Amino acid sequence: MTTIKDVAREAGVSISTVSRILNFDETPSVGENTRRRVLEVAEKLQYKKRNRHVPKDNKKIGIIQWHSDKEELSDLYYLQIQYGIENKAASLGTAVEKLTFESVDKNRVKTLSGMIAVGKFDKTEVLSLKSYGVPLIFIGENYLSYDCDSIRSDFESPVRKIIDRFIDRGIKDIGMIAGKENTVTEKQGVRDPRVSTFDSYLSEKGLFNDAFVFQGPFGPDSGFELMNLAIKQLGDKLPHAFLIGSDSMAVGVLRALQQQHIKAPDRVSIISFNNVAIAKYTSPALTTVHVHTELMGERAIEMLTDRIKDPKKVPELTVIATELMERESSL
Repeated sequence: MTTIKDVAREAGVSISTVSRILNFDETPSVGENTRRRVLEVAEKLQYKKRNRHVPKDNKKIGIIQWHSDKEELSDLYYLQIQYGIENKAASLGTAVEKLTFESVDKNRVKTLSGMIAVGKFDKTEVLSLKSYGVPLIFIGENYLSYDCDSIRSDFESPVRKIIDRFIDRGIKDIGMIAGKENTVTEKQGVRDPRVSTFDSYLSEKGLFNDAFVFQGPFGPDSGFELMNLAIKQLGDKLPHAFLIGSDSMAVGVLRALQQQHIKAPDRVSIISFNNVAIAKYTSPALTTVHVHTELMGERAIEMLTDRIKDPKKVPELTVIATELMERESSL
């Protein structure tokens, strides 16, 4: 198991610096380059596979980033997916080029065998990417309606399982702190299946309380602000359990609880999503839903290879299962 010491050694910084960065502690301040290096090292060290040297296959694929570099560092989920793609591509000797939607143009696309778009894209963006006429795979949402191969995680099943888990432990007041996302071009709100499943499943059981649901941007600062808002508004009626939209949001949630002297998991059980590297290093360590980002990346490369071989192949949707990682933040 990777330790903070391993991350510090690989990144060339002190253990205390790694600890602050992994907990999104900005005091004292750390340079952006150092923060990026530490977060990237922490994520890459999670991959146990080490690829042998393999000859290049003369293919180059473009990874279309949805978030900016700064946004990816505040949440890490999409960065994890990119590492999964890169790891599989490296094992095949395939070159990778990172692009943003804005930086894609005909000259760059000419050099690519195909593209993998990572994130949530609106109609304008999907049609624009399709117009280049190269094999295209999406990771993050279902784009079959655009005749595009797609890969996404199963977020509905774990929400139901977590709710059942809390109820089995005698917790019936359950809240949610969820992220909100918008597409870049059309500024459309992105539907989060975790929120809709949370609402419907608790409603079926007669336990849903709209006052227990808080939403804001993904990231630690948002998690901190939303939990403080929940504490202020709900007081003694604060739920005894919360589902949190991402691990980075949960870091902010834990910080808010600690500052308010509310113990997790004794008073509030916390379960988050994604299982990025930081989840192991929080205090308490996060119980979180592991999203198989490496498998998503591997499957994307396989689907892209199939699409390159047979451009007229019927589009497919692949849904990848998730797994609950039991740690210390929940009963």
